[in-house]
Amino acid sequence: MKSHFLLLIILASWTKQVFAQKQIAITIDDLPTISRSMNTDALRAELTDQLLGHLKQYKVQATGYVIGEKLVKDGKVIPAQYDLLMKWLKAGHSLGNHTFGHVGINTISAAAYERDVLGADTLLRSFLHRQHAELKYFRHPYLHRGNTVEKRDSLEMILAKHNYIQAPVTVDNDEYLFAAAFEKAVSSNNPPLADSVSNTYINYMMNYVHYYESQADSLFHRPIPHIMLLHANLLNSKALGLLLSRLKADGYQFVTLQKALEDPCYLTKDQYIGKRGISWIHRWALSKGKKGAFFKGEPEVPKFISNLTK
Repeated sequence: MKSHFLLLIILASWTKQVFAQKQIAITIDDLPTISRSMNTDALRAELTDQLLGHLKQYKVQATGYVIGEKLVKDGKVIPAQYDLLMKWLKAGHSLGNHTFGHVGINTISAAAYERDVLGADTLLRSFLHRQHAELKYFRHPYLHRGNTVEKRDSLEMILAKHNYIQAPVTVDNDEYLFAAAFEKAVSSNNPPLADSVSNTYINYMMNYVHYYESQADSLFHRPIPHIMLLHANLLNSKALGLLLSRLKADGYQFVTLQKALEDPCYLTKDQYIGKRGISWIHRWALSKGKKGAFFKGEPEVPKFISNLTK
């Protein structure tokens, strides 16, 4: 009896330690790249190499989500764009489907959405198969999962039919505004402004991580492995290393998306129906009946960043 009781204590202690570890998976949308200024084959390759360099330095195995229309022009594939995807694969990262035209299901029919999913699938699956890689993850454009019950259910059926695992996001953010501000600072040849945008971005992202940490603790009464959404843009090609450094200093262990999804929190029901693309933390909270007070404290984009995007 005593030995059984002791075993329970040991197991409870081990479980608490495992859940106490801070873990985060890094996912990167809009591959091969998204940047107005890095708009030649050479510059896109440079941007990609910089992103991959940051990930290698911190031993991060990421999942990148590919927009199909970026791989073709006038009905023909663009070899240079596939070369960029090869860089990701050779560096040990996985690739997922982000649809062909990056259109959210809220704005089109379920049939059109399925065609968009399959448009990217056609361009990616055989390519990945030749590289002995799988195509199994799907990331929703704009994080839209349906603004009606019918669309939500249709999306579920479409992705299940084509054997996709949906890739949730817990650390959502308005990174795209910082990316636009950074591009503007760089294009205007203003390094001090670019540095200011970059540094503000890092602090903003860490504030968001801590915000969602607190909300996850409130929902699950323990830390969960988070999934962060980033983009393959110029800003992250410069700042990703510092962001990963800050996360590591904050106690985070970098894990794969597959590892993060093993946590039972990702089995939580998402019953949210609405126009907004929001974090799964907020989806779960709304599904559990959480009200306004729960959502207070969300980090805001500084005004000088917003002004730069106008």
